[in-house]
Amino acid sequence: MKYEKIAFFRFFGRLNDFFKDNERVKIHHFTGFQTVKDRIEALGVPHVEVSFITLNGKPVDFDHMVEDGEFFCVYPEFKTIEIPSEWLVTPRYEGEPRFVLDIHLGKLARFLRMLGFYAFFGEEDDEKLCRKAVQENAILLSRDVGLLKRKELVFGYYVRNTDPKKQLMEVVERYDLKRWMKPFTRCIECNTEFEEVPKESVKDRVPPKVYKLFDEFVRCPNCGRVYWKGSHYDHMVEFIKKNLN
Repeated sequence: MKYEKIAFFRFFGRLNDFFKDNERVKIHHFTGFQTVKDRIEALGVPHVEVSFITLNGKPVDFDHMVEDGEFFCVYPEFKTIEIPSEWLVTPRYEGEPRFVLDIHLGKLARFLRMLGFYAFFGEEDDEKLCRKAVQENAILLSRDVGLLKRKELVFGYYVRNTDPKKQLMEVVERYDLKRWMKPFTRCIECNTEFEEVPKESVKDRVPPKVYKLFDEFVRCPNCGRVYWKGSHYDHMVEFIKKNLN
C-alpha cells in the first residue's frame, strides 16, 4: 500500500479563476513522487499561467519534488511588481505579442488581426497547434485548459470570456496591447501585412464608385484582397473607440 501524502497550495490573483469554490487553500492528496508542476496541473491550473512559486517564502522551480506537508504559494504574472528573473518558472514574454489561437477562437483572431497583431488561426490538431506556437515564439490562446497543459508550451493563456468582444478586451488588458496596436495594417482574412498600392493598379479590382470616391488603397500580398477606408473602415474605427478606449 502506498503512503498517502498531503500538500497545501495557495493560489493568487487570476489563478483562482480555475476554481469554482472560494477556498483560499487547496489541500491536495497524492502518493508517490511528484513534481510541483504535476501537482499544480492536477489541481487544474496550466503551467503557462504560473509565473513563480514559493515554498516557505523561497522560490522553487517546476521540478521541485513535493514532500508531505509542504505549503506552496502559486502566483500569476504581476504587472506592477518586479519579480527577480531567477524566481520565474515561466519566462516573461518580450517584444510585440504574437498569437496562435485554437479552432474555437476565430472571431477573436480576426479582431486581433484588425488591431495589427499576428494571429494564426485554423489548425485543428493540438500537437501541430502547440508546435506552431513554439516555432513562432507566440502566445497560445485557448479555452481548453488541457491544451494549455501540454509540456512543450512556453507561452499560453486561458481566455476566460466567451463573448468575442469581451475576449478581445481581456487579451488587450492581459498583454497591454494598446501600446503595440497598429490598426488596419494586416489582412483580417489571412493574417498578412498590407502593402500600399497605386490607385491605378486597383481600377479593375474595385467597384467604379469606390474607385471614384477613394484615392488610398492597400492590398494583401498573399490573398490579393484590396481594402479602402469605406464604411467597413468606419465601423472598425467605431468598434475600437467603443470597446478599447
